[in-house]
Amino acid sequence: MEIKLGHGIDTIQFGLTETQAVSALGVPDKIFFTDSENKRLQFNQLLIELTFEIDNDNRLGWIEVYNKSAALFGYQLIGKPMAEVLSIIKTELDSEPSVDDYGSFISVTFEKEWLELQFHFNNLTNINFGVLYSDNDQPIWPTTPQGCI
Repeated sequence: MEIKLGHGIDTIQFGLTETQAVSALGVPDKIFFTDSENKRLQFNQLLIELTFEIDNDNRLGWIEVYNKSAALFGYQLIGKPMAEVLSIIKTELDSEPSVDDYGSFISVTFEKEWLELQFHFNNLTNINFGVLYSDNDQPIWPTTPQGCI
């Protein structure tokens, strides 16, 4: 699995409808709604969650990845210590993250890239990322396939 910031993961591209995602991945193992009424599909085998955002015409706008085989910038980072992960990420990105301690986990967010890294017990447990937005707060849906649908 290859994470492509601003685009998606493998064959799943931001901007897809729920029907398109289910056609590509099969029936999800769990479907639920977030507090903000966005629809979330959970795929247990793939260890990913897809969020279809009500404010963006119910299109795919956020992906959460828990799969250790997922690669970001060519590195499999899930399960690695925070210092190692942040050292790698900071060489790839040109921005400083914000760090929030929620007690049971630490969230490191690169806002410009819509990338969030969550660490439990000092190790990366999930990589969350979303569609990028323009200066006027409109989603920038991928137009180049980048290996995606």
